[in-house]
Amino acid sequence: MKDALKLILVTNKQNQPISDYLELIKICATSGITSVQLREKTLSGHDLLLFGQKLKKLLDALNIPLIVNDNIELCLKLNAYGLHLGQSDGNIQKARELLGPNKILGLSTNNLEQIKIANNLPIDYIGVGSIFPTRNKPNIETIWGINNLKEAYKISKHPIVAIGGINNTNAKNVLQTGVYGIAAIEAFHNQNSKENYQNLRRIVDERKYA
Repeated sequence: MKDALKLILVTNKQNQPISDYLELIKICATSGITSVQLREKTLSGHDLLLFGQKLKKLLDALNIPLIVNDNIELCLKLNAYGLHLGQSDGNIQKARELLGPNKILGLSTNNLEQIKIANNLPIDYIGVGSIFPTRNKPNIETIWGINNLKEAYKISKHPIVAIGGINNTNAKNVLQTGVYGIAAIEAFHNQNSKENYQNLRRIVDERKYA
């Protein structure tokens, strides 16, 4: 399970045709990402299901796990590897019951108190962010920074996936806090270079895992 959390691409298809966007996913999947989180706030209903089905088919062929964001119904329909929920996205206990014991379940946390609560929940990992300012969430209230991320690592009983403004220039500092993995949007969508993706994976691999 943990290997899937090392380097997560969070989707951001926007208005691109599905076929074009899947080409980017394929490049990233062959450059070192360890899973994909399906997070498309502008898609719903049939459009979201269709995209999810095509994405899942591609990832299955490449042996890359798919984690669905916020949508347990879609997660089950796609038979995805796991589900990631935000603080207001539903009951964790109920989600675990519906998913069963074999799918991974992650939870976003926005402060240290939420991490303490998460310690007693039936989840497999927590997401912590935003670590740095990011264009994808310009109005976000909490910017953790490196020092607060270190505190999060000290108190969390679950593996941490850090997210928010992480790229090739700061990923090493993030991983040195002890977090298990990183998730990113901009690093995969705004620097369209296979070499950059491979370098990011190299940084992840250089981190010494306990």
